[in-house]
Amino acid sequence: MVSLTYRALADQLWSLSMESGLTTDFFEESLSANAANLEAIRAIDTGLGLLKGSIGDIAGAAAEADDKLGSADGAAASALGSMTAGSQALSAMDARFSVFVSVFKRVAESIDRIDGALRSIEEISELTNLLSLNAAIEAARAGIHGKGFKVVANEVKTLAAKSKDLTDLAAGLLKELRAGMTDAHSGITAIDEGKAELSKRMAASQEDLSESSKAIAGAVSNMKDIRQALITQTQSSSNIADSMDELSESAKLLTENTVLIRGNISRQKSSGSAVQAAARALKASMSELNAALSDLLSGGAACLETVAIAHDVSYPPWVYISEGQSAGIAIEAAKRIFDDEGLFPEFRPEQFADALNDLLARRIRIVANVGWPNDFLADKPVIPSKPFATFRPAVFARDALAAGLRSLKDLKGKRVAAQKGSYVVDCLKGSGCDIIVTENDLEAFAAVIWGRADCAITERLVGQFLTANYFSDKLVPCFETGDELNVVFLLGKEDLELKAALDARIQDPACAAWLKGLTKR
Repeated sequence: MVSLTYRALADQLWSLSMESGLTTDFFEESLSANAANLEAIRAIDTGLGLLKGSIGDIAGAAAEADDKLGSADGAAASALGSMTAGSQALSAMDARFSVFVSVFKRVAESIDRIDGALRSIEEISELTNLLSLNAAIEAARAGIHGKGFKVVANEVKTLAAKSKDLTDLAAGLLKELRAGMTDAHSGITAIDEGKAELSKRMAASQEDLSESSKAIAGAVSNMKDIRQALITQTQSSSNIADSMDELSESAKLLTENTVLIRGNISRQKSSGSAVQAAARALKASMSELNAALSDLLSGGAACLETVAIAHDVSYPPWVYISEGQSAGIAIEAAKRIFDDEGLFPEFRPEQFADALNDLLARRIRIVANVGWPNDFLADKPVIPSKPFATFRPAVFARDALAAGLRSLKDLKGKRVAAQKGSYVVDCLKGSGCDIIVTENDLEAFAAVIWGRADCAITERLVGQFLTANYFSDKLVPCFETGDELNVVFLLGKEDLELKAALDARIQDPACAAWLKGLTKR
């Protein structure tokens, strides 16, 4: 009974030491993060100082821009007024031009009527000339009696000739006037077209100037708001800078105390390692004492042979510590197999690397719960038992990254945490990832939590247990690799007799059925 109590105490110390180590790692990361925070705070403080100066410069520039925009706004309003006055003057000129065009049309019509009257006068002149000719003929016939009539006829002829000359002169002048009127009409048409284009452009310019004036007015309003916001921002930056100074002092104080804290952490780690070593030694001593007492009490008669079995301290639900005792699927399997063989299993929880070293040094005879085949163990003087279960590796990551990790090809360039010497490392071959080696799966998951790794790989049931019990489900399963590895007991190469006994029990139909049911549970 005392022996069992001491064994439980040794296992409990192992579990406590492991969890203390995990807490220490978290605290160490916190201290490192604080040191980084101090540097970041100092950088932010410096940046805020520069920002404060820049904001002051910008505020000055904004004030100057505000003044210039105010002047531009006044100039735009004046230009818009001038443009409006010009538009009104153009409208008045258009009205006067319309009157001129109307008068010009009436003059053209009068010229046409004068031209018609001149043609009529010319016809009358020709008829008068003909009449004078007839009168001269009749006067000649009358002889002496027609002499006075001849004088009248000659005068009429002379008047007709003068009338024709004057008519021709008037027609010539009228022709020149008509030609001038035609040129004037072309000029008036060009002026009208130019006036229409000028009116159109002035309207467009007035509209553009109106929009520009509105935009400048809006810019003036916005610049005033910006100027006020910059003044407020300057005050806020000053307040933030003061707060950052206080925060920097606090972080500096904590950083200065970090030396003391790290010293305590280092001593705690050393104490934890010493406790683990003492626990192993205590358990080994109790096993030896138990064997000696059993031999003494039996009077030297034969008793159950004790077989030292090491296992990973935390690989639940396969192997772990529960209520101070080794527990899990592999532990239950070992108990059943060794009980059938009349052997007494003594379980020793430790890190896998330490367990392997103890096996190679023959301080133990078996390492339980090993994935096989395993390239890490290929050149080691070890042999596996027949498999009694199957591992299915899976990748775990934070929820934000999990959606992008759906297969091994997605691990290219990623940092993947994995336990040193674990079979899961073989599953990552060809993936192009960067493997972050840790002492155990707890540390692998912690590496993801603290950002030293992007994800971690372990057996799927192990990962589910660890994230639920140690990491508040902050890590989620991304995908299974598709690999299946045999779960075996690992022995020294020379321990062929014990291997044969184990293989026989594992392959026994009754035991095999029981083991199958155990893994299903």
